[in-house]
Amino acid sequence: MLFAMIAQERDGCLRGFLVSYRGTYPHRHNMQTTIRRTAGVLLLVSFGAIPATHAYAAGNDVVPIPSPTFRGGAPTDATTLRVRAILGNAHRYALTTWWQRKGFNRQKGPYVSFGGTGEQQIRPSAHEAFALAVALKTGAYDAEHTGVSSAVAKERALRLTRSLAYRHVANTPRGWGHHWQSALWASSAGTAGWLLWDDLAPRDRQYVQRMVEQEANRFIGYRPPYYRDRSGTILFTGDTKAEENAWNGRILQLATAMMPEHPRHSAWQKTMVDLMLSAFARPQDMQSTREIHGRSLAEWLHGSNINDDGSMVNHNRVHPDYFTNVTDNMYAALVYTLAGLPIPEAAFFNADAVYTALVNTPFAGKTIYQTNEGIIHYPQGTRWGTQRRMHFALLDIQAQVFGFDWNAKKNGAYWEPLHSQRVLDMQKRSTDGRTYASRAEDSYPGREEWVADLAAQAYLTTWLGSRSFYRITSEPEFFSTTTAVAGEES
Repeated sequence: MLFAMIAQERDGCLRGFLVSYRGTYPHRHNMQTTIRRTAGVLLLVSFGAIPATHAYAAGNDVVPIPSPTFRGGAPTDATTLRVRAILGNAHRYALTTWWQRKGFNRQKGPYVSFGGTGEQQIRPSAHEAFALAVALKTGAYDAEHTGVSSAVAKERALRLTRSLAYRHVANTPRGWGHHWQSALWASSAGTAGWLLWDDLAPRDRQYVQRMVEQEANRFIGYRPPYYRDRSGTILFTGDTKAEENAWNGRILQLATAMMPEHPRHSAWQKTMVDLMLSAFARPQDMQSTREIHGRSLAEWLHGSNINDDGSMVNHNRVHPDYFTNVTDNMYAALVYTLAGLPIPEAAFFNADAVYTALVNTPFAGKTIYQTNEGIIHYPQGTRWGTQRRMHFALLDIQAQVFGFDWNAKKNGAYWEPLHSQRVLDMQKRSTDGRTYASRAEDSYPGREEWVADLAAQAYLTTWLGSRSFYRITSEPEFFSTTTAVAGEES
């Protein structure tokens, strides 16, 4: 099944539709596709390489984000304004209550201590660093709303970012890292560092690069795990590897985007594609002759992690929260577009099947997405809590922008306001901008920081879409120093 991108403007925001073509999958090598705004209409354009100049950071392999990316104003469509409001509330909480509770206000010196090297010590701060960096760099940060000046917010974002990099095992003995989930944390912290690159000292830039490199190098030659093998045998009962493969892929997405001429770029890129395709592979895909990035799916895949209907099992249940981890694959759309590079087609693999399962498919008699005020139906219960919505809002927004809601009975534009408004309504209950009133709503300890990170991804998705163009490639090797930077016209 091929998705052809057809685009139009809807309610003032970027809207892409993916249209299904049944039958033999046409090969699309040696071309890239782009969505760009021309006279109020978004067009599909095919093109070759476009000359552009990248300024390399002295003394390392990192290519800073091209400066044209950050020029221009902010989008004002309703979706973006909702997400920006959520992000602003999350910042108000982070820069006041959270900062004090973490004890960062009492610590002196350039590098704060996180009190440990595990998930609950590192991941929350990585999420907050990323969320602050996105807002500060895109102009979304609202000092009046948070009550904290932009200068102080930037200083805290930089302090978090450089401390996360410094405390990583690549830079500090017995530091954090090499954890089953640390690729995810490093991708958030590393992206924060990349966004704030111009404000980091040379030594701290080196720390960021080393952190990203070391986490990425762990996956060279890595064989992605599968929920079931080719024969249909379940390898991990009740435990899909979809989310694990997707978040591990994020560090490789970042590494290949920010260090496109690194000596290990090709090795990183191969594993990245392998992880992205494996994450949401279905049993039917294992026999597919569809070619993507130079190989057929049958060659790429060695098992499956979701069911043929787009659903998946995690924590011994059909668990809607983990459907949304398909957005981890689409992190590539954000970092590659920031780099001025075309997005690998693998980033969107089976996103339509997953979204269709959420919207259309009944589980225990009801669909997961419920039209009644954005209620989520958890057919077999939930591991965390029934009041989580930000991950669904992010998925809805990316479904709109990238068009993988083409087969949903109601599209992302319908669902996003229901889910985003629920988050906003929850935030209105407090004076400091927090989302949750208690653990009963979401028992995950890092729930507030999680909201901030997802809101930042959602905002960055609409922000990039409104000012530049997303380009997609299915070529085997999809880096070129001659591709156009985000925001430049061809």
